Amino acid sequence: MRRDCAVWFATPPGFVEIPIADLFADPDSPEAARSVEAVDLLLDLVPEGKREGFLTQLSEARTLSGLMIKEGVVHVAIGAHEGDDGDMISSVLTLTSKEMPFSPPKLAAAQAATARESALPVAVVDLPCGPGAFTEAVVEVPAEADPQQPSLYEVAAYLPYPSGQRLLVLTLTTTAVEARMHYRDIHRGIVHTVSFDNPLPEELKETIPESDVEVSVRTAFG
Repeated sequence: MRRDCAVWFATPPGFVEIPIADLFADPDSPEAARSVEAVDLLLDLVPEGKREGFLTQLSEARTLSGLMIKEGVVHVAIGAHEGDDGDMISSVLTLTSKEMPFSPPKLAAAQAATARESALPVAVVDLPCGPGAFTEAVVEVPAEADPQQPSLYEVAAYLPYPSGQRLLVLTLTTTAVEARMHYRDIHRGIVHTVSFDNPLPEELKETIPESDVEVSVRTAFG
């Protein structure tokens, strides 16, 4: 419901958006209130005995948020799902929007996937939003960083915008390496919902309010 949106997608239950830009807002602002609401929604998904550790992870994630924004990250969501053994499995979904030299979309997707040194290119496919490429990797975590978690599973999709001048990278990372087939399916499901056209019915599109930029331009030029 924003005119300045360039991409739309859906996530399954268990994922809660972390409004990373709002984490740095004034504590008394509506943006900060949205950030607190998101954290409360996440805590509702986490068993009571595991909430302290989860809050510690969120604190560490806030430290990284500034860097993520500089790198073009436009969306972050944290997933919390219960494993077969009853433990809570966490995952992180990120969307990054990057500029790229103009090139045909299918070629751009393939080049982006093969350029990732630490990941294995999986496939170049035709998706509802256009051509895309997938990679996946098991990333070794340095022992000094986290001796309890030696590796992470990461699956990524590279989706060129129709203009051929930007690239959307949708990445899902989880500590549950042994459940990677399950998370691969979750990731593919999310990717298949991506659209570069507003999927809302026309009557709803007409109700979307103008952005501040559009209002100022219309005021100045009529």
